[in-house]
Amino acid sequence: MRCDQCKHWKRESDNEEWEARGVGFSECMAVRERWRITDEATANMAYDDADASQFQTRRKDALRAARAYVQDGSEYRAELFTAPDFFCALFSVGQPEQG
Repeated sequence: MRCDQCKHWKRESDNEEWEARGVGFSECMAVRERWRITDEATANMAYDDADASQFQTRRKDALRAARAYVQDGSEYRAELFTAPDFFCALFSVGQPEQG
């Protein structure tokens, strides 16, 4: 269950982050940005006061279902980089993720 054996771990040849690549790390594609998870959960909902509770519930449920997320200060882009021997509960065998 190591990252370098997981289909969600980008392979070095796909990795453009020079610092991470230089120490053998790569990006985890299974852990997504918080804003993407919540936006997708409510994409078909119009936010108004009448539906505010349901809107927030859907967003919270989506975060719980994701089990992990990344977030940066600007909420523009965040990446989770891991060492090859790191491991997690989202491990999955299969074809590598394509960036």
